[in-house]
Amino acid sequence: MRIMNLSFVFLLCQVLSAPVLAQRNQVSDHPGFVDFSMLSSIAGIEPTVEVSLQGPILTMMTNLIRNQNVEAANFISTLLSVSVQVFESQEIVDAPGMSSTMSEIAASLDANSWSRIIRVREENENVDVFFRLSDNGELIHGITIMVAETGETVLVNIAGDISPDDISAIAQRFNIQQLEGLDEKD
Repeated sequence: MRIMNLSFVFLLCQVLSAPVLAQRNQVSDHPGFVDFSMLSSIAGIEPTVEVSLQGPILTMMTNLIRNQNVEAANFISTLLSVSVQVFESQEIVDAPGMSSTMSEIAASLDANSWSRIIRVREENENVDVFFRLSDNGELIHGITIMVAETGETVLVNIAGDISPDDISAIAQRFNIQQLEGLDEKD
């Protein structure tokens, strides 16, 4: 009887974990997904802030705000994953492994159909912002932001199928003038 109970528990765990694993595979296979896990191991420290929003959490957020802000809800509903990692340390920016790996990720993004839209190299600050566009340029599959400055490194990846209309609507709603009009065609 005990073996049957253990078998049932094992089977139940397999059935319940299948959707979670499928969601993870769907996200990691998406063209807008970037895996920053190798930076965590190189840094040798845990992130001080780590945000990981996927699937059901994003759906819940969409449903919670739909009545108050339709534009934001529509935007969130197009996302598969939002990942943010913040590392705080005086040595992190100067660590050759971290800097080298961030450069490797940037080079990989450059080589894999990502468009670098911002690159800043100053004495104490490195910033890279990338967009991964669909083949027809109608959607943004991913946004990746890497910021390294003295004392702090911030890594952001947003994966989904984002319309420039959605970004423009959010910009108008929150008065982000730099992004307003993004949906306008020249």
